[in-house]
Amino acid sequence: MKRLSDLTDYVSILPYASEIFGVYQPLIGWKSKRIEARFGDGLAQDKRNIAHALAKNFTGDVQIKYLEDEGHPCAEPEIRIRIGRLLDGKKRRSDSVLLDTISQRLPPHEQIKDDEWAQHLTEERLNIYLVEFVHPHYRRSFTDLCTELHQFGGHLTRDKMTIESLKSSISQQLNYESALAGALHLLFAEKQFSTIKDLFFSTLSQSQTALALAKILSATNSADAYLNLDNLDPKNQEHIRSVALSPISVVHLYRQFFFELDTFLGTPVSHVWMSPGSTVELIETHTTRTLVERTVETSLETTIKSEQSRTDKEELSDATKEDNKQDIKLGASVTAKYMSITATGSFDFASSQQTSREKSYKRMREQSEKLSSEIRKNYKSTFKTVTETTDTSSKRYVLSNTTDKLINYELRRKMRQVGVQVQDIGTYLCWQSYVDDPGAALGVAELVHIAKKPDLEDPPHPDKIVPQKDFSQEIQPVRIPFVPTNDHDDRGEDYDYGAERNEDDEEDKYRIQWEFPQTVSCDKPEYEFHDVQLQVTDGNAVVEVRDKKAEGNRGSFTIILKHVHFGDRDAIMVKPTIFWKSTQDVTKLEEENAKQLKEFKVKEAKAYHDAFIVAAKDRVKLASKIGQRPSDELREEERIVVYRKLVQEMLMKGIALPDDATRHVVAELINNIFDVDKMLYFVAPEWWRPRLHQSHQSLGKYAGPTANAVQSTLGSLNVSKSLAVKIAAVPAFAKSVLSTALGSAQRETPLNEHVVGWGGTKENREDNYYITEDSDPAKLGSSLGWLLQLDGDNMRNAFLNAPWVKAVIPIRPGKEEAAINWLKGVEGFNGIGGTDIYHTNNPDEKDINGNPLDGQKLIDVIFDLAKKIKQKHEEGIKLGKYPKPQELDKPELVDNDNTVTSTPIDRVYEHGFYPLKGGFKAKVEQNYDMVAQWIEVLPTDQVVPVEVKYDPKTGRQM
Repeated sequence: MKRLSDLTDYVSILPYASEIFGVYQPLIGWKSKRIEARFGDGLAQDKRNIAHALAKNFTGDVQIKYLEDEGHPCAEPEIRIRIGRLLDGKKRRSDSVLLDTISQRLPPHEQIKDDEWAQHLTEERLNIYLVEFVHPHYRRSFTDLCTELHQFGGHLTRDKMTIESLKSSISQQLNYESALAGALHLLFAEKQFSTIKDLFFSTLSQSQTALALAKILSATNSADAYLNLDNLDPKNQEHIRSVALSPISVVHLYRQFFFELDTFLGTPVSHVWMSPGSTVELIETHTTRTLVERTVETSLETTIKSEQSRTDKEELSDATKEDNKQDIKLGASVTAKYMSITATGSFDFASSQQTSREKSYKRMREQSEKLSSEIRKNYKSTFKTVTETTDTSSKRYVLSNTTDKLINYELRRKMRQVGVQVQDIGTYLCWQSYVDDPGAALGVAELVHIAKKPDLEDPPHPDKIVPQKDFSQEIQPVRIPFVPTNDHDDRGEDYDYGAERNEDDEEDKYRIQWEFPQTVSCDKPEYEFHDVQLQVTDGNAVVEVRDKKAEGNRGSFTIILKHVHFGDRDAIMVKPTIFWKSTQDVTKLEEENAKQLKEFKVKEAKAYHDAFIVAAKDRVKLASKIGQRPSDELREEERIVVYRKLVQEMLMKGIALPDDATRHVVAELINNIFDVDKMLYFVAPEWWRPRLHQSHQSLGKYAGPTANAVQSTLGSLNVSKSLAVKIAAVPAFAKSVLSTALGSAQRETPLNEHVVGWGGTKENREDNYYITEDSDPAKLGSSLGWLLQLDGDNMRNAFLNAPWVKAVIPIRPGKEEAAINWLKGVEGFNGIGGTDIYHTNNPDEKDINGNPLDGQKLIDVIFDLAKKIKQKHEEGIKLGKYPKPQELDKPELVDNDNTVTSTPIDRVYEHGFYPLKGGFKAKVEQNYDMVAQWIEVLPTDQVVPVEVKYDPKTGRQM
């Protein structure tokens, strides 16, 4: 392949695609009162916070004496108050009883002398401190904590913070106190008094911090408050202060044309040899990244953007458009993509165009080189020698050798040479403003996913074991016969306890059987005989029960005939009612019920847990695979939100709008001057104000029961205030308890036991997010805690998290002077008053009449810029003959036969490709001329067999 140096043969080839690109450049000098008020409001809020921060660097000097001890509890107290002083020499807080004990006995920092330490750090004195203060403190702390901990069952958290841990902490702390005493004594012996003082006092001066805060409070603008501009040139200082306040800017538009110039055969991709008389079928299978997308995602470090651009775009023009859509650093608009360049204080029209040409050429050139390289890497061919075709989308080649010689073929890729030219197509004067938190008014997608409920039929809910109740049982009536026990037999007598009632002579009394033993048994287990009631159902008798006994589930009793009169009966009938009492152990039943319920709850929790894991994986996968909405629709929504805020918060500020009719008038006025449909905006990077909308991946609420509630802090452990104080008395133990509790809170979540990673899963990283083996790579901002829209693209997510956007509204061509006059009323005259003069060191900067701009009023220079832009627009709609000989590499190519009549903006569509002289033109010679030209080489999906021969001796191709 050789470089194309002569492009004459490609003259008049029409472009097959184009892409509009813009360069945005703020103009400094004019200071917007509205933007300045916006900054001022923010600075005022900051100053209120800084004033409180400044006060914290001082300590008050106040003494109060109340007179209640003198018998006057409500008398006016004696108060002495003086000016506060900086917090220099403040006593440090420590985790040592020894240090605190010594610190309490030290005078103020400014009164400390070197001989003061001899009263505290001698060996004798340190031993006294250890014995009288340190030893009792930890002995008392162990007793108190051990007693309290036993009330918690010996532990505080699920990680078993036991008494043994307390013993270890006490030992660790005592060793620390002893070692610290040794270190203090050594420092004292070596007379390292400054080091000793640093241990007890904060000797860092607060004056620098206080002065820095005071400087912010005294500043009149944000630049002086937060930027160190004192060492800069005064002119540069003014530029920095003015750059963000400017209400006007310039946009230069360029159109990128793509021309199909030529094709050629590239390097060989494969080799085939054929013996005489043979026929070979070659099947070319074209593979792209799409076919191996899942493998690429896990094996290569690559982004979605590059994957999509390599996979879906095999044409340079389409790839360029796609890359512009995905670049979050470009300004968004429905008509073109805009890049922002450094603000300038020069109002010269030619200088501004030259700078924009250089920046746009660099951007387009790098972009097309990158994209063409990606497209070139996109193609891969695999050749197989087979006898049949199984892939209908493959290309089939049949090669036959009808000669009597061996033939070699090289299969070469067909390549394209695409010419790219860039043309200046216009300039707009613009109005710029700011919109804070623009994404707050945008709704985000919420995925509806109904998770499958766990199957609670298995395991079923256990039936509660109900304790047996006592019960009564009526048994068969007992026949009580008339049974005489002596020779007398008279049923007509009354008998009491078996003896005749009316006979006084004991010897002559009639006697009958009056005790009848009975036995009963219960057919139900775990019952015992408790009582019996008797009822005479047939006969005249009074009965009672004696000798009741219970043996297991059997019982016995005796029926006593207290009184009976048989009459003419042989027997009387007695109906017993037996009362049985349950012998079940109710405590064991309750324990068994609790055990079964606990087992069920564990299984139920596991069922809910498993269902939640499945649902979470599904949600992660489904959320990652939601397709992006069309970028044009997303950008249009964002433009509407920005314009809505501009209208509501800026354009109509201070204007009374009682009804919609008035709004219509203002809207028509704005729309008449500004081209609202071409509004663009630049999203401020999130790092200017991090975590404005901090968000986390939401997988839905865990609906299942929690078998073991996570106890994450001492507060959730129901620790009393007194116990918290006791724990804090042993710093090593307090640190251990807190870290264990927080560690449990971080670890114990429904998903954590199923999460793996390459480190970081057990660290306190609040922006971690979940992925699965089936989910697509996470979106930009996932690791930053961004608010993400499921169906949004990278630019939408950057917009949602942006602290502000800079909105730029182009002024309609021909309305520039009217817009400037209108903006003077909205933005004020700061910087463009009658005494504000424009200065420049460039003698080529001249106004529309050829007069030098240096020394003219700034407002006149702005109006002159407006006139030049208006003049350029008028030139752009006039018809003319193109191309012009002076702008071509070879002027002789232009004659009457190949010139066309067109507007300068649309001329390329009419006359096609003409080589540009020099390849790049930075200096502005005329409006709407060609700016840049280069050639890109792209592969195609076509392969061409080429017969080749080799020298049998050298092996080199002939």
